Amino acid sequence: MFDPSQQGFSSDPQEAQPQDTPAAQGSKAAMAGMMTMLCAFAALANQSPGVATPLAGQFNRTPSFPAFISTDQSSAGKSLPALFPAIETSVLLDIARHEFCPMDLCKLDPALRFRCAEMEQTDSGSLRITGTKDYPVLHTLLIPLSTYFSILQAFAASSSDAHATFVIGNRAARYISHLASLNQKYEWAAVLQYHIHFYLNRRQEMLTGSYTGWAKPDDLLLTEFCLGNAHMSGNPRKPAGRLMYLVPLP
Repeated sequence: MFDPSQQGFSSDPQEAQPQDTPAAQGSKAAMAGMMTMLCAFAALANQSPGVATPLAGQFNRTPSFPAFISTDQSSAGKSLPALFPAIETSVLLDIARHEFCPMDLCKLDPALRFRCAEMEQTDSGSLRITGTKDYPVLHTLLIPLSTYFSILQAFAASSSDAHATFVIGNRAARYISHLASLNQKYEWAAVLQYHIHFYLNRRQEMLTGSYTGWAKPDDLLLTEFCLGNAHMSGNPRKPAGRLMYLVPLP
């Protein structure tokens, strides 16, 4: 009969197991260390959100914006005439009531205000003439247009409506960028005509309390006034000083 003891085997099950080599013992130790680390991360993940640890903060840190700080004097409580003393009160009222005409922007530019009466002409009380003679290049329009938007934004701020104030400022900036882009693609006389009619459309929207339209290009007006008037390749732009447009009075 076979005798395990005679062949070097032990009848004890524990003694029958082969002995671990040093390499195997090292692998087990490494595995135990990994399990300990995983348990630690699991414990961090299950912690209450209100209990933070330095390690958890390194992995879950979210960017935070600082509190807005302004040391400028507040304009709260000041009227539009107090904020814009160089502009006539009647003009400020027209802007606040959305009755201000795009042809009257010259009244907002100190360099043009004193000859604005000469620039404006009427024909039988139904037509007003304006054109590139009044605004020969883009920046001559942008100066008073920027002032117009500043007045409109100040009027919105006087109502303590932060959202409306933001919308007006944001859409105004986008519209000015839109005009600058059109000026690079099309003849200025066509862009000016587009602006006048675009402004008239936005004025009707503002009467209903909507200001977002300033940021939306008008495809119909672009087709009517700009398409077909692109800059000729290689030809520099030259303002057509005598071109004029007849715009119906509101």
